[in-house]
Amino acid sequence: MPLPTLEKLKAQCRIDDDSATEDDLLITYMLAAKKRAENYVNRTLYDGDIPESDPDGLQISEDIELAIMLAVGHFYENRETTGMSAGFKALLEPYRYINI
Repeated sequence: MPLPTLEKLKAQCRIDDDSATEDDLLITYMLAAKKRAENYVNRTLYDGDIPESDPDGLQISEDIELAIMLAVGHFYENRETTGMSAGFKALLEPYRYINI
């Protein structure tokens, strides 16, 4: 499953579909949210097939997509530094890889 579309991100943030003024900002938030999710699960997230060279890679699933969308909504609503929502971590927790 690919990263969320701009249409989904706009719906998450309650932005009119016909408005393109914040598209670049939403894309920036989405890429930051993906990186934050990768850092949390300690794995690389992929839109498509996982390369054989990355045995710990993870394909984006519906719940990971939702976690990214929650993070984008959080970044959009809270432009200052604040803690991430519990929903973000709860959705990603099953995918977390901890190397012992």
